[in-house]
Amino acid sequence: MSDPAIPSDRKRALRRSLVGARARIDQDTRAEGSRRIVARLEALDLVAGARTLALYAPLGGEVDVLALAEHVRPGGGCAVFPKVRAGDRRLAFARCTPLDLVRGPLGALEPPDDAPLVEPGEVDCVVLPGVAFSLDGLRLGRGGGYYDATLAAMPRAARVGVAFEVQVVDALPREPHDAVLDALVTEARTLRFERESG
Repeated sequence: MSDPAIPSDRKRALRRSLVGARARIDQDTRAEGSRRIVARLEALDLVAGARTLALYAPLGGEVDVLALAEHVRPGGGCAVFPKVRAGDRRLAFARCTPLDLVRGPLGALEPPDDAPLVEPGEVDCVVLPGVAFSLDGLRLGRGGGYYDATLAAMPRAARVGVAFEVQVVDALPREPHDAVLDALVTEARTLRFERESG
C-alpha cells in the first residue's frame, strides 16, 4: 500500500531544489529568458486568441510576463491579475494594469481593492508561474494550492505554464487535485499537452 505522504514529501524536496536552481539564474539571464518567453507566448494561439488573459506579477525569480499586458489591450481584450480572497482557496481575477498592482497579503503584487472583478468563466487563458513543470504537463507551485483550486472551477480557460529551462523536469509526483496544463513555454521551446476537458 502506498503512503499518501510520499507525493507531498517529494514535492517539498523538489521545491527546495528547484527554487534554489532558479535563484542561481543571474539577473541578465533571467531578463533575457523572460523576453524570449514573452515572444513565444505572443506567438502561441492559446494566448494570442484570448480576449481576457490572466497574468501574474513575478515573485522570487519567476518568469516576468508583465509585458504581455500591453499586447492584449490593442486587440480589444484585457489583462486580469489574480487576487487572494480571505477564507477562499480560489483566486479572484480583476482588471488593472501592471502599474496599478499593490502588495497583497501573501507578498505578491495583486490588483487593488477597487479594481473591477472579472468572472472566472470570462477568462480565456491563464498564464501560470510555478516552481517546476514536467514533460507531461504537470505543474508544481509554491504549495498553497491556490491555482489548483482556481483552475478546477475554470475548465474552459486554457492553461499555459511558463518557466526557465532549469525548472523543467522529466516527471513530477501527481496528486488528484493537480491541474494539468495545455502548454508550457520556456525560453527554448513550447510544449503542447492534451488534457481532459472539465
